[in-house]
Order: sequence, then C-alpha cells, then structure tokens
Amino acid sequence: MGERLGQRMRVAGIVLRGELPVTEWQHFLKDVTAKIGMSAVGDGAVCSYPLPNGKGGIGHSIFLPITESFLVLDTWSDHNGAFLFICSCKPFGLHAIDGVAKEYGLVALKGEARRMVSELNLV
Repeated sequence: MGERLGQRMRVAGIVLRGELPVTEWQHFLKDVTAKIGMSAVGDGAVCSYPLPNGKGGIGHSIFLPITESFLVLDTWSDHNGAFLFICSCKPFGLHAIDGVAKEYGLVALKGEARRMVSELNLV
C-alpha cells in the first residue's frame, strides 16, 4: 500500500517580486493551486494591513485552503513583494510556479534565502 494522504507534509516557501491588487493575488493563488495539480476549497480568507490600530505593516495575508492542505501568501506592498507558502500532503514541484508568476507579471526568485523546501513526517 502506498503513502496515505496526511502522512507527510511537504512545505515550500518562495519569494515573489512584484505587486498586485488583492483580488489578483487571490486569482494567482488559485492558478498556482491548479498548476501544481491540487484543488482549491472556496475563496479563502484575506486579512488587510495595517490594522485600525496601525499594527501589521502594509499588505495582505491571504489564506487558501486546498483539499491537500493550504497555501498562504503574505504580501508586502511597501517592499514590492510577497512570500508564498505551500503546505501539502501531496507531492508537488516548484517549476510550475515560475510560469504562473510570469503570467501575473511577478518574478519567482531563486537561490539561497529565496526558496525553501522541507518535509515533515507524521508517521
């Protein structure tokens, strides 16, 4: 019997250069999800910053649940970029993300401190 969903969590983080309106970031997340062969669950959630009390920097935190786990995007308008995090019980490749980024006028950066990949094992 092969690996069952939920035994491992693959985690990737990618630095993106560029800026989009929040609705375009949401479309970007859904397109990334489709390109890595996964399925979005609903529209997700958005938190916008700064908060009324002034905390939180300038940007958005965008969460998209997928049937295989979740994606999170932390955008920083004042730094012209974002951090994309993918957490999935299903294996995925990062190469497809570069193409989706390019379609949106973004650059998915490469190299040390620009991408990270790890795996957690539950069993």
